[in-house]
Amino acid sequence: MLKNYITIAWRNLTRNSLYALLNVAGLSIGLACALIVFWFIRFQTSFDHSHTNIDHIYQITTEFHSDGVGYSRGVPAPMWKAMDAEFPQYKSSMCFEKYNSFMAALDNSGKAVKKFKEEGPNLAFVQPEYFSIFDTHWQVGTPASLSKPNTIVISEKMAKKYFGTENPIGKSIRLENELNLEVTGIIDNVAENTDLPFEFFVSFQTLIANPKYNYGGSGLDNWGGVNSNTYCFLLIPENVNIKGVEKQLTALNKKYHGKDYAFYKHPLIPFASMHHAENYDGAMPMKWVWIMSVIGIFLIVTACFNFINMATAQALRRSKEVGVRKAVGATRSQVFIQFMTETALITLAALVIGFAMAVLVVPHINSWLDQPGTWPVDIRWADGLLWIFMVSLFVGVVLLAGSYPGGILAGFRPVLALKGNISTRQIGGISLRRGLIVFQFVLIQLLVICTLVVNNQVDYMLSQSVGYETKGIAELPIPTPDKVNQTTFRQRLLEIPGISDASFCLFLPTTNSNNNSNVRFDTRQKDELWSMNTKNADDNYVKTFGLQFVAGENIPKSDTIRGYLINEKAVERLGLKSPAEAIGKNLKIWDVTAPIYGVLKDWNNTSFKSGINPIAIFTYKDYNYRCAVKLNTNNLHQTMKSVEKLWNEYFPDYLYEQSFMDDNIAKSYALENMMLKLIRVFSFIAIFIGCLGLYGLVKFMASQKTKEIGVRKVLGASIVNIIGLFGKEISLLIGVAFLIAAPLGWYVMHGWLQDYEYRIPIGAEIMILAITITFLVAAVTAGYESIKAALVNPVKSLKSE
Repeated sequence: MLKNYITIAWRNLTRNSLYALLNVAGLSIGLACALIVFWFIRFQTSFDHSHTNIDHIYQITTEFHSDGVGYSRGVPAPMWKAMDAEFPQYKSSMCFEKYNSFMAALDNSGKAVKKFKEEGPNLAFVQPEYFSIFDTHWQVGTPASLSKPNTIVISEKMAKKYFGTENPIGKSIRLENELNLEVTGIIDNVAENTDLPFEFFVSFQTLIANPKYNYGGSGLDNWGGVNSNTYCFLLIPENVNIKGVEKQLTALNKKYHGKDYAFYKHPLIPFASMHHAENYDGAMPMKWVWIMSVIGIFLIVTACFNFINMATAQALRRSKEVGVRKAVGATRSQVFIQFMTETALITLAALVIGFAMAVLVVPHINSWLDQPGTWPVDIRWADGLLWIFMVSLFVGVVLLAGSYPGGILAGFRPVLALKGNISTRQIGGISLRRGLIVFQFVLIQLLVICTLVVNNQVDYMLSQSVGYETKGIAELPIPTPDKVNQTTFRQRLLEIPGISDASFCLFLPTTNSNNNSNVRFDTRQKDELWSMNTKNADDNYVKTFGLQFVAGENIPKSDTIRGYLINEKAVERLGLKSPAEAIGKNLKIWDVTAPIYGVLKDWNNTSFKSGINPIAIFTYKDYNYRCAVKLNTNNLHQTMKSVEKLWNEYFPDYLYEQSFMDDNIAKSYALENMMLKLIRVFSFIAIFIGCLGLYGLVKFMASQKTKEIGVRKVLGASIVNIIGLFGKEISLLIGVAFLIAAPLGWYVMHGWLQDYEYRIPIGAEIMILAITITFLVAAVTAGYESIKAALVNPVKSLKSE
């Protein structure tokens, strides 16, 4: 019997090849999107879940309480001592994450033979206990390999990169041309889905033994500052009351922060949730996971509604077939099973095609989005959840798409079916298809509205001035600012044709890397209840970036702090009536009291997601790890080649790199750009699937109005009049869909825009453009079938009825 069902189903599909092709096309695209979304959700919700103790790993974070609440996933550096003293019963580890490390492999004589600039946070200083918290497979060595100073453990990938086929154990790697580290272990390569992508682990004892290196020295004992890359992890057994641990952390806060304890709080956050924690700059906020889930469901439902539309449109043609089947003894259930078999064949074909499409697309999505770590590069075929999802998707689509049309066909009365007297109402009527089309176009217009709003917001953020000119500014690293003569280096730079100015600094005016510090104003006895954004730079900083004075003058040339420049926001937060009132008053930052020399006009110092912060600029030569070069040239390539040559002359033991300020600012909106690309693609797909459904509806309407069209043409109706019949119907459906989609789209996107301090208004022009796009697409889709119906000879149409 099953073989018979399949054979007849195959014959019906080949006989109605256009119908089958449209359904397979719509379903395969919908299913491919569902699979792509599934892999996204599966990948993003599995970050670091491979660790055995993931449900019991917690990260101690920091909250800053002043006139608001600030968040950091980092902790004060001496937290490692507090953990040993206050929580000896738990396994804990500090993890000092380091970005963009300069590494060199050394030969036996200590000479650098291979040099690399490692991008991103792939190096960390850790305690051996780190490997008791996070699962790590050791190819060579054990966690004890990192118990001594100046030791390093590397991944298998890095072992091959730095030492080729040689055994790396006992060899040395030089870090930042300062520390020679002995390789004492090799671990497996890092997983794709991890927020701890470290391929170099340096012993924490190295920091203690080398007090002059970066985090060492007084930094390891300083409770007054928080670096966002300084992590503390705690492994808490299942039977321990977390509330009790949090109370202990509150006591720790009071004990170690002293009089400043009210400003700090150290919450305990489950590490499994950190990937989605928006307050802590999680890599993928949970709202985007939900948005992708909803889009995937919408596309599948839209594809199924298409199937229902076209299947019920085909029902009239198959009424006599059903009548004959029932006349010779077929039961209602047999007719239903026959149609469900056809649906299953179409769905199976669509699933195979959709799966193939998804498999081909997924490995390339990251590079297309320019966002590594968003989708898996390699698909895990052994993932049981994937196959459960595939089977569930197949069964769900067959039932959702096939049940209603199958029930309609199975319910035909044989006498009426054989006479050809099946009415429109008996197959669900146009009203059902109208409802399905309205639903589809609600989704389409929602996606179009979202696309337009996101596109306009991203364009706004990229095109708006941050308060000064960012184009034509190159950024160079200064590896050893305490050793280089910055004045001479700047003079040599200005001799290069095409360079108009240069400034040494730690941070550029607009960046996501920022330092904050307590501040005390003039004769006030206490620090302010808010922190100052600090930027140490030389006296050429203001001129190089074109920042504008509203009061006072520039800071004097100096190697150490001799004065401050502040912005208008700082004047406001200090409670002063005017910028001029600040000039000459003292400011205390970094325990250095010096006068305010000038007040600068506000500029955006992070991104348009955030408001303007109070800022202080001051000189401190030894921390000027960057050099900003202002370019004024039509021969950029030659100018930058000259800059590279000069840089290599000053820093021959390092690798040259450069970046441009406007590119770096654009990277602040990488997540928004990624989502914009995805929404654009999904909008196009939704429109395409919706067009298939609209085509099915117009085809059905044409078949139902054959006699009416013939009569109208005999009575003198023109082709335009006939096309108007269809246009009126479609316009009504799109209009109803718009009335639903417009307020819903405004509500959703208004909520989304609240995450941005600077945002666009959702004006009428966006709604008008959305419905215009929908009308144009609908007109193109319905035009062919409408014109075809209008051109039919009335004699033929009346005769056929």
